[in-house]
Amino acid sequence: MVTSPVVTWLQDVWPQYRWQDADVHEACFHDVAVRAPDVVGRVSCHGEQTERVQREHRVLELLGDVQLPYDLPRPLSGVVSRSGRTGMLTSFVAGEHRPGIDWEAASTQIGNALVAFAQVTPEQWTDRLPEPRSWCGGRRWSELVHERLLPRLAPDLQLLATTVIADVLEAEKAAGVTQFVHGDFGPHNILWSGDQIVGILDLDHACLGDPAIDAASLISYYGAERVSQIVDHDVLDRAMIHRASLTLQLATAADLLGDTGLRDHALGNFGSRSRDGTLHDPGGWQPDRHSRTQRR
Repeated sequence: MVTSPVVTWLQDVWPQYRWQDADVHEACFHDVAVRAPDVVGRVSCHGEQTERVQREHRVLELLGDVQLPYDLPRPLSGVVSRSGRTGMLTSFVAGEHRPGIDWEAASTQIGNALVAFAQVTPEQWTDRLPEPRSWCGGRRWSELVHERLLPRLAPDLQLLATTVIADVLEAEKAAGVTQFVHGDFGPHNILWSGDQIVGILDLDHACLGDPAIDAASLISYYGAERVSQIVDHDVLDRAMIHRASLTLQLATAADLLGDTGLRDHALGNFGSRSRDGTLHDPGGWQPDRHSRTQRR
């Protein structure tokens, strides 16, 4: 039996848990070892990412005081950097993972979750939550795309990427509202019991920002036409603008970590979605702040 490298690392750092029995999952930026029902280990997979993991740890600490009708992971350790990796322990969140759940089964509960996010009152900690896109450069994201990604794109895609970035920044200024945002809200990060959402995972991208950011993630899974049933017109338009930038965000984060394979995959998706007319929405809808008549 071959032992996963993340299991070996966790056994060295936190030997009090039987990590050899853990269920290991590989993600873009972390390896996750789930030792139900006791503990979860989250370990960087791009070397020692101390700053990144510390930011995620701070968010989980902060959200411990937030009143949401769902279980969230809580930090159970500090952040440890050792032997080329950085990790932390979090609490186990119970529930059934249904990443392929269909819209009809999920829409009411997902809509309720968006309302719950909007009702979080952040007066005590607005200056402590990360800014939008902290995981891929934060305020420097636009600059990083121009410096590091545009030279890798064909001229027509360079122009398109510049427009996409400008549209995102303009949409955020026009939003007129900031609130708690999960940042990667979709069925892959939701846990269920029966027909109820009971837990929400992976708050790595959580921030204080435009609620359309969460709607953008939902568009990638369910399409703008369906998401229009649970958000208003203006949020939907901004969500499609945000959705057009998601591949550029992923490519920027990957480039910062030196993951050229993931970066180039994300840039390839940016180009293919542009050619297919699906950059803003898998179904081809386009943002239009004035009417829906021009949407396909």
